[in-house]
Amino acid sequence: MVTIDASVFVAADVADERAHEAAHAFLENVLATGLEVHEPALAVVETASAVARRTGDSAHARAVATNVLELPGVVFHDLDVDAAAAAAGLASELRLRAADALYAATALATGTILVTLDRELAERCAGVITVLTPAEWLTEQQA
Repeated sequence: MVTIDASVFVAADVADERAHEAAHAFLENVLATGLEVHEPALAVVETASAVARRTGDSAHARAVATNVLELPGVVFHDLDVDAAAAAAGLASELRLRAADALYAATALATGTILVTLDRELAERCAGVITVLTPAEWLTEQQA
């Protein structure tokens, strides 16, 4: 089971992102294996926003967001009071940005591996949750 940061969805979509190939291969593997994915609902908004800003193509950004929404095996977690409290605790303890805290809190609550390309997020969550890049996750799957 995994939680996927929006940085991975964006890199998988935008061909000139530095980790495009690894992110794309990771998502293909997730789809092929039917791996269960746990996402904060914010992932849809954050992915659409980042793709729109990066590409300038709002229709494409909406299509990418729809793909995230329709990802087989995905379980979305709403931001209710309990989720907000858990994310706030991690945000203050680990000095995380708000969106990053939601991904970390989702991964912690569901016992999933957080897959991200955000180095700061990975470093700050070390020792609290398991965090891997798409390339690291793929390497572990081949071992």
